[in-house]
Amino acid sequence: MKNLYFLTILALFVHGNSKAQTLIAVTNATGSSFYTTLDSAIVHSVAGDYIYLPGGNFTISKPITKKLQIVGVGHNPDSCAITGITQVTGNFTINSGSDHGSITGFKIWGDISFTLTTGQAINYYSVERCNFGSVTLATLSSKILINECVIHGNIGGNNSQGFLLSKCIVEGTYISGFVANTFINNNIFLSGFNYPTSGCDFKNNIFISSGPTPGNTALYQNNSFTNSVISLYNCHNNIVGSAADLFKNKTKAGFDYDQDYHILSTSTAHNAGTDGTDLGIYGTSSPWKEGSVPNNPHLQRLRSKTVSTLNGNLDVKTKVAAQDY
Repeated sequence: MKNLYFLTILALFVHGNSKAQTLIAVTNATGSSFYTTLDSAIVHSVAGDYIYLPGGNFTISKPITKKLQIVGVGHNPDSCAITGITQVTGNFTINSGSDHGSITGFKIWGDISFTLTTGQAINYYSVERCNFGSVTLATLSSKILINECVIHGNIGGNNSQGFLLSKCIVEGTYISGFVANTFINNNIFLSGFNYPTSGCDFKNNIFISSGPTPGNTALYQNNSFTNSVISLYNCHNNIVGSAADLFKNKTKAGFDYDQDYHILSTSTAHNAGTDGTDLGIYGTSSPWKEGSVPNNPHLQRLRSKTVSTLNGNLDVKTKVAAQDY
């Protein structure tokens, strides 16, 4: 599938028609079809398809009601200098029937919400390496993964279970509505937070500004706070440190691509996680990926001559980086 994706996208880039460069590819084992809008691609796709968007600006208004893997080229401008980032304006609405689907590699000018058909659940859905507003889960949703994302808004659980928030940078002001089997691991919370939630495990996170208001049954373990450590029976091995002593380069209150959120080797957050790695997004055995590009091949350089040869061939040179994860 990755080889088919790259050949498809490369063909779009070297095509002389500029409109072709914003075509959206819908691929499966039998081949590819192309659409000019994301809504059309969603409507005409079938369960199991991959939808690949190039760099550019798109809109969305259609809900997702089937198993689809929707992939952009990334949201970090530095890593997408050749392709441009993939920007989508509108809200992603994930409905029943979309189990085992995913969204990755987008700057979303909107929110992500999970909604349900009566009596039906949403299970096993992932949102990875995206930059978006808020996220709201549905009551019967479970096993939802939000990984390596920038989240500017709030996170609402609506009594869902089996949620994992991992290696995200969060600017919102609250996480609420989770009741059990919720894991909040290796994130950086940039704002003063209110956490009226129970049944959650907060591990290996970094809390900037004011600390959380914990739920009665929430667990806080191996986190770093910049104010006093919350003192409840379910708090273990948390530390206090100045924000200035945590990161290699963090001079702005909010998220910015030019900030460096690696932990200083002299910081108390260095190797302070439950697994012996750093707190925050660069902990774990699989830390935040530099550049936040998806795991499909990434175009780093494209050179083509403007004049073809006598036999009609066009000289094109590319540099592509394989992505292991």
